Amino acid sequence: MNVRKQWRQWKTKDMMKGMAAVLICTGVLCISAFAEGASGPTSNVWLDVIPVPTAARISVTVPLSYGFAVIGSAEESAGIPVSTINGNILLPKTVSQSSVPIRNYSTDVRDEYAEEAFLPREGLPVEVRPYMTWDDRYSARVHHWEPSLTDPTWDGVSAEKDAKVNFKKFQMLLNDLPFSKKGQQNVIWLKDESAIALDAPPNVLDYGCTPAGTAQIPSEQYISVQVRVGGMQNQYKQAEQSLKVGTIYWDVIPGELPAVTES
Repeated sequence: MNVRKQWRQWKTKDMMKGMAAVLICTGVLCISAFAEGASGPTSNVWLDVIPVPTAARISVTVPLSYGFAVIGSAEESAGIPVSTINGNILLPKTVSQSSVPIRNYSTDVRDEYAEEAFLPREGLPVEVRPYMTWDDRYSARVHHWEPSLTDPTWDGVSAEKDAKVNFKKFQMLLNDLPFSKKGQQNVIWLKDESAIALDAPPNVLDYGCTPAGTAQIPSEQYISVQVRVGGMQNQYKQAEQSLKVGTIYWDVIPGELPAVTES
């Protein structure tokens, strides 16, 4: 897919938030200003989030789509809960088992150097805050996957019919935090609206920048990916009912350069 999309947001630096619809296992979203034609991180989805003419360059690669499959069964004897413990949920193979990397290439220039011909760039920390969307129409569709704000997995104690009520309900988790906080406009945030903090790229002065001003060497953090699925294995009789691929959205929140300390 070589679709390129570009938007501009004119906001103050304190309020810059890049929001992108992204599909965790097929690629990365690269958010970078003024990076056209430059070397460095690349992607087929771009989003400018820097108001001209600031010196900051925000470039973050994040996981794109999430997906999973339930190993179903047509056998009545397969009336066991769907769970990773029971081995009937498959997650995509990633770089490190069930974890994926997030990389931060962002840089900025201190105000006192803003007018110089050569801008000494430093690594800039950022936060990324993932969220999903909720569609009230899900409940009205037969056999349609529905995100759950609570763990839909059968607890093994309640009646089996209660487990079947959660057929095709699921809950995604990043870094062991579930998407469980419902916000405005049908948004589902991670628990407590948590953000994932990304360190600044290391030693940018030595490692250098791309022509676009983003760091050549990013900081990197691996985040775990998990899913909880409701229902019983013998409810998932058809392949088309057993596969789910969906979208995660991201707010990108730039941080500040660290204070300079005198030696």
